Amino acid sequence: MRTAIVNIGKVLTGDLENPVMDADSIVIADGLIQAVGTASASDLSACDVVIDADGAVAAPGLIDSHVHITFGDYTPRQRTVGFLESYLHGGVTTSITASEVHVPGRPKDPDGVKALAVAAQRCFAEYRPGGMRVHPVR
Repeated sequence: MRTAIVNIGKVLTGDLENPVMDADSIVIADGLIQAVGTASASDLSACDVVIDADGAVAAPGLIDSHVHITFGDYTPRQRTVGFLESYLHGGVTTSITASEVHVPGRPKDPDGVKALAVAAQRCFAEYRPGGMRVHPVR
């Protein structure tokens, strides 16, 4: 599937040296960005969906490098369900956790701690709450 986002007001790069890109459209194919710039009429006609951004700003997703998670999209310390999905509203698209999985009664012995960290890594290998990537550090 090909998608084009057109009529973008500003494209931010995330590069401090060149923070703004001269572009007004983004073309995406099969979930991956194919081109950022100005889409031609032939580019747009090849798309299944064309979205009018109505002058909105496009920016790269932010990374939170210090989250405390457990299985699923839940954090017992803050008693929050859906906290990773709610991060998306603020622009955070990737989270990195130290893998000390916070579950009630978590094990303290080395084998138990390792098993819990491996289980958490496997749980987030394919699970993406709201589309967010979660990287447990091994």
